[in-house]
Amino acid sequence: MGTNLSQVFISNALTALSGTTFNSSDAAADDVGVWNLSAATPTYLTTSTPLYRQGIDMDAEADDSTTEIVEVANPLWLVNRFQIVQRGTPNFIATPIITAANVKSVIYENHTASVRHQIVTGTLASNTQYNVKFIIRTTPTAYLNYTNTNTGLVDLSNANIAFPLGSFNTTNHKAINIGAIGADSTAAGDKLVSNIQESNILNALFTASNSSGAVTIAARHAGVIFEMIVENLSTNAILANGATTVFSPGVGNDWQVIGEELQCRSRYGNFNRMYFPQDFTTYGTANYAYDKITITYATNWPTSTGIAPAGATNQAVIYYTNEGTDPSTSGTEFDDIFRYTGGTNKSYIWF
Repeated sequence: MGTNLSQVFISNALTALSGTTFNSSDAAADDVGVWNLSAATPTYLTTSTPLYRQGIDMDAEADDSTTEIVEVANPLWLVNRFQIVQRGTPNFIATPIITAANVKSVIYENHTASVRHQIVTGTLASNTQYNVKFIIRTTPTAYLNYTNTNTGLVDLSNANIAFPLGSFNTTNHKAINIGAIGADSTAAGDKLVSNIQESNILNALFTASNSSGAVTIAARHAGVIFEMIVENLSTNAILANGATTVFSPGVGNDWQVIGEELQCRSRYGNFNRMYFPQDFTTYGTANYAYDKITITYATNWPTSTGIAPAGATNQAVIYYTNEGTDPSTSGTEFDDIFRYTGGTNKSYIWF
């Protein structure tokens, strides 16, 4: 995520911070807002005061009844300087002051559920012995796989099983063999499932279920991609696999939101003199579904500051949820401030 000043902000409400006091809000339920430093009196932006406008009024008539609005490629900024702000204790958390001219993009992404990588075997024949080889092509890289004790967040099968990192390295692909044999096709499928479940490593990697000899095998963890080769040991023939479901990380899932928030803790300055991170409230919540807004902006600090080199970009990411549920097409104040339609991905790019 950008450089060492990238930050993550979490809102459990669809409404934004409001009012003219930076370290407060007119509504107790609001968590995140946009502080406008361009106004004569600094204030939080509202639905009637967006960051920019999407179009130009091309109507030359005095009567506005037939106004023609033409949408422009790069929206026109209505605010020169602003900060993204989140409610915190004892003080609110905020980005550095962002100048509109330094903003490179604003991207809205609708919540999309994660999809596990999955392969279905061909139908296992009766009274036949098979060797099944699993080749693990990729291992998880999500932050929570390495730092968080709540393994249920990264086990997308909801079994709270940690990925067996100790059995893997980054120098090659891991190949694991296992056998299956049965008196009929269903029993052969059941045997493969039980063999997987009885293996410490394979059970930590996969879920398996049998349907009339066709076994569905799915990776438990986000980011795991594998291949499967099923060999008939009597004929040495390779049994063709059935359907494959490709892994998709999705957007705004709890393992992503909490992982990115924890990864960016140091950007908030929560370090003591010995450089150990000090605990503070984690605002992302397990089992919540979030929409995502990403503001990418350039920095103009000199390299000598040690913060971020000139020309580098930072990201301020806002995750917001409808009290845990997917915001979907629900009306929010964020879509008015950032000018998009909820539920439909939208990108604004400035050069």
